[in-house]
Amino acid sequence: MSYLLPEQTISPTNTGSPLLLPTPDLFARRGKRFRQLSEGHSLGSWLNYLATVSDIQQAALDRLSSAPFDWFHQLQPSELQDAPSVLAKVASIYEVLASQKPVVAAANTGLTEAAPAPVLSEAELKSSVTRNRDLAQGLTDGSDRNLNDLMVAAAMQVVWTAVAQQVKATNLNPTNSELCPVCGSAAVGSIVLAGEGKSGLRFQHCCLCSSRWNVVRAHCTLCEDGSKVQYLSLQDKHQAIAAETCEHCHGYAKISFQDKDLEVDPVADDLATLALDVLVGEEGMGRAAPNLFLCEGKTSGILAE
Repeated sequence: MSYLLPEQTISPTNTGSPLLLPTPDLFARRGKRFRQLSEGHSLGSWLNYLATVSDIQQAALDRLSSAPFDWFHQLQPSELQDAPSVLAKVASIYEVLASQKPVVAAANTGLTEAAPAPVLSEAELKSSVTRNRDLAQGLTDGSDRNLNDLMVAAAMQVVWTAVAQQVKATNLNPTNSELCPVCGSAAVGSIVLAGEGKSGLRFQHCCLCSSRWNVVRAHCTLCEDGSKVQYLSLQDKHQAIAAETCEHCHGYAKISFQDKDLEVDPVADDLATLALDVLVGEEGMGRAAPNLFLCEGKTSGILAE
């Protein structure tokens, strides 16, 4: 496999809506994308499994969509994982996920079958939520998470997304924010939109609640320097995804381009391009964007396409 390393300085154009809240069909569209990406992929079984997880997430989100989340607005982002209402909802959705599919493991063969995820005690659930929240906020690299944590993360995404859909965007000032202005989490990556009225606009995509906030395009999203960025991309594959690298901080995050594929999803396409992570790591760059379905530091064991 080869990759391209073109130097490119991109326009700092930054106009339009500063915050895009997650859509009601978010997980349905993500599940569809996982299935598209799985075709002919060396990790196709795993991606298809995540498509099924996305379907279950969508069903759970539909059930929560009419629930009032007034308690969310009285909490700081750092307190959200400790709220009893949050833990109860996460536990309920986790149990649905755990009962329908086995724990998933990313390995060279794709999906590794295992025993169903166990029912967690309240203490175990709270500990898992904290581990996932720490990763989402960029406080850890995720290496302390286990496979059960991935299912808890899926449940957390449903709850936080349901909450985000009810946020009053006019109360927030998200432009160029380092962390998600809705829930305080880090971005899984960014996406450059296409279409009338939004073509070329760049948004960070929250790894937890899937809110998007506007950022300038001629700036490294990881540090205060780096007005000139470089892209690494897989040659002849996954053209809608590139790794945006910064020579100043030696970090990278992936960027998606809708003008190359309108169906691109920052979460799903990130997991379908783990071969790119391996190659970028060989260039001395460190991943600085969490994906809650990925245990960080474990991409080296995954076969490149």
